[in-house]
Amino acid sequence: MSEWQNPPRSNGFSVDPVTAPQLRPSDADRTYVQSTLQAARAEGRITETELAERVDRTSSATTLGELLTLIDDVSVPTVAAPDSARLPIPAPPAPMPMPIRPPDIRRGAQMALPRAVVSWLTLALLFNVIWLFSSGPGSYYWPIWPMLGTGMPVIGLVVSLIGSGTQRPTEPGPPTDLR
Repeated sequence: MSEWQNPPRSNGFSVDPVTAPQLRPSDADRTYVQSTLQAARAEGRITETELAERVDRTSSATTLGELLTLIDDVSVPTVAAPDSARLPIPAPPAPMPMPIRPPDIRRGAQMALPRAVVSWLTLALLFNVIWLFSSGPGSYYWPIWPMLGTGMPVIGLVVSLIGSGTQRPTEPGPPTDLR
C-alpha cells in the first residue's frame, strides 16, 4: 500500500494500534517502539534490564496491540515547536453573526424598470415593422406573441415593485453571543 493510501500516524505507528490492535506490525512500527523505549531509558523511566526485556519482546511481537502495551507506560506526548508540522491546527473561529438585511428589491427593480421598458418597446416596434412589411394590415397579427414573451420581464419587475411596497423589512436585534 502506498503512503498516500495509508499515511503514517502522528503517534509513530503506521496504523493506529488502539483502533486496530490485531494487525501485524511493520518494521517501522518495531523501530518506533524500540526508539521510544531507548528514549524512556535515557529519561530514567525504565531500567537497563527492563529495556533489554522489552526490546526482546518487540522483536517477537505479532500484533500492534502487543507493541502498544510495551510503551503504554513510558510514552509521553512530545511538545511541538512553534514551527512544527505536528502542531494541532486550531479550528477557525466561528463566524460572527452579521445582521441580515433583506435585499432592497424595490431599489433594484426601480433601477431596472426603465431599461426593461425601453428594450421591450424597441422589440415591439421591430416586430410590428416586420409584420407591417411582410403581411400588412388585415392579416393575422402575430407580433402579439413575441411581444407577450419579451414583455414578461417587464411584468415581473412591475409586480415586484408593487409587491415589495407592502412588506416592511425588519431589522434584526444585536447578536446574542459577543465573545
